[in-house]
Amino acid sequence: MGFAASQARLMYLIARKSDLELETQFISQHRMYLANQVSGLFNQQAQLDPESKASKILEGKIKHLQMADKQLEMHLNRLKSQRDAVVQEHQAARKVISQNIKDSFGLMGQQ
Repeated sequence: MGFAASQARLMYLIARKSDLELETQFISQHRMYLANQVSGLFNQQAQLDPESKASKILEGKIKHLQMADKQLEMHLNRLKSQRDAVVQEHQAARKVISQNIKDSFGLMGQQ
């Protein structure tokens, strides 16, 4: 791969890594929001009789939020795996560029 193509690939990988990190931050923030919601519902439920209808409704809402959190956690793990792959490819692209530079300047120095 030529120098220009390698440089374009490197820029693409940097942009992709940034996109993955931003999405990871958004998901983490949403998970924090869900955790705060669950905490509030637990506090409300603690003040109720465990066998009351309102307590059962709150328990259902808590389970629903916990399931949403699990889905976000799985998505977050997929994003982290993708980010790791992009980081490895980024390192490989940097090596290719370094080798291209070394080869180019090596040829120029031999003239």
